[in-house]
Amino acid sequence: MLDKIKSIKNNLHISGTFEKLKINQLSESICGFVKKAYALLYKFFDTLGKKFGKSGISANWVSVFGFVIGIFAINFLAMEMYGYALLCILINRAFDALDGAIARHSKVTNFGIFLDAALDYIFYAGVIFGFALANPVDNAVAAGFLLFAFTSSSCALLAYAVVAYKNKSQDKLEFNQSPFYLGGIAQGFETFIALVILCIVPVWFMPIAIILGVLSLVKALSVIAAAYYNFVIAIKVKKEK
Repeated sequence: MLDKIKSIKNNLHISGTFEKLKINQLSESICGFVKKAYALLYKFFDTLGKKFGKSGISANWVSVFGFVIGIFAINFLAMEMYGYALLCILINRAFDALDGAIARHSKVTNFGIFLDAALDYIFYAGVIFGFALANPVDNAVAAGFLLFAFTSSSCALLAYAVVAYKNKSQDKLEFNQSPFYLGGIAQGFETFIALVILCIVPVWFMPIAIILGVLSLVKALSVIAAAYYNFVIAIKVKKEK
């Protein structure tokens, strides 16, 4: 009897190990595919941006044009025309990648950086609003929570940027090196993937909005903690040396 139990236990252990290996291999394959796809897209937009930059096309005008198309997504979402909304979102993100490539191969300006960031924030907020309009009864509360969290994260980042820019001539502040900053969460790529999924399966809006909202709030808190570390603790340590 004991031998049978040991045999079953060993079989379960082997089976569990095999399943873990399969999951790890699948995860590595997906990550590898995403990295290759990103590299190809980056190369494509970089080449296109180089050509556009040489032709004199302004990165700022590309930003504005992409933003205008993206804003039409609000109208399509309100009418529950999710396919057209997704098309507007994809075009907007493509133009967002293109304007950066053009700027890299022509001239990066402070106004261009500001315009790109400002239009991105307005676009994302507008799309959330569009989902609320699509189904106010089911989506309004989740959309409101996501907008609150999104605004909290954005304001924290922008406030940090203001102080960092102000102190740039005096102290170099390393934002990403702070032990409190969780820079990898609630970024543009994750938000973009979430919007694509929501346009395909709009009934998932509430759970996805809540997850994104929680991640955004965590990021806002991490930025505040990172700001205290960089603006208070790190400066005190430098003065004591």
